[in-house]
Amino acid sequence: MKRSNRLLILLGVFLAVIAMMAVVVIGGGGTTGGAKASPTPTPEPQVQVVVAKVDMALGDRITADMVDVQTMTLSERDELGVDTFSNPTQVVGKVVGGQIIKGTPLSASAFLSPGSITKGQDLASAIAPGRVAVAMEVDQVNGVGTLIVPGDHVDVILSVWVDELEIQYMDEDSGWEVKVGGNPAVTTKMVIQNRKVLVTLLPQAEATEEPAPAAAGTATPEPKPSAETVANTGQHMIVIVELLPEEAEVIRWAQRMEITDPQNYISLGLALRSDKDNDAPPVKTAGITFRQLVTIYGVLPPDGRGIIPEDIAKQITW
Repeated sequence: MKRSNRLLILLGVFLAVIAMMAVVVIGGGGTTGGAKASPTPTPEPQVQVVVAKVDMALGDRITADMVDVQTMTLSERDELGVDTFSNPTQVVGKVVGGQIIKGTPLSASAFLSPGSITKGQDLASAIAPGRVAVAMEVDQVNGVGTLIVPGDHVDVILSVWVDELEIQYMDEDSGWEVKVGGNPAVTTKMVIQNRKVLVTLLPQAEATEEPAPAAAGTATPEPKPSAETVANTGQHMIVIVELLPEEAEVIRWAQRMEITDPQNYISLGLALRSDKDNDAPPVKTAGITFRQLVTIYGVLPPDGRGIIPEDIAKQITW
């Protein structure tokens, strides 16, 4: 056999061996020794969770600049609970129910509703430095329908009954004696402005009995709405307001002024402010008395001159 033919045969055998090795490598998943590569795991889904961007205290009302979003895996989110939030708009306007540290994920249980504070919950940490918390009892008339909630800002209005001076006039000719004043008169003034409500406490709800199941053949009772509606029930509410120390003295003085009612529902009232005015400067008010109602607003005073002698009445002016 010629030398060139032998070389061609050897070259063909060599190429056949290379081809067989390539087939084995491809069929084995690109590995040698017959071991197969494990499949690449599917990455876990990522979700957004709303977290505190700043430290928060009880009674703070959340604004958009107080929160942020953090990306985490679905399993990490599930470990926090199912009541987390994915969008900051879901928490803006809610009232914080306790101290929250910056970076903490927010959940539905972190917020307050009227009367939702629990016994033993820390309140002192919610009070701003240099201020104190004072409790006021209000009703639906002077407490804005008892619709005030934690985080609201209120103004405090004080009404005080004051004994007027009594002026006596004796006409020597007729013997008539005229007395002016001497009766209690009310004076009203907005004494405190723009103070934050920390907590509101409503009366404990009365237990209601479940209606008995309707007997066969009787009419089915009408369904009632599950949401509580606002009604004039004469309800009272405790409102805990953050005040300056000297303002707390005013409140306590007013609470002890009324004789017929220990908590003085008449003399103290709350005015609810717009949340857009929380940073507004104080407004100067003059207060109001009966004399100012007459001179400023044109209220007509009672005129007793018609029941006394004309010559005496001429000497009395308002």
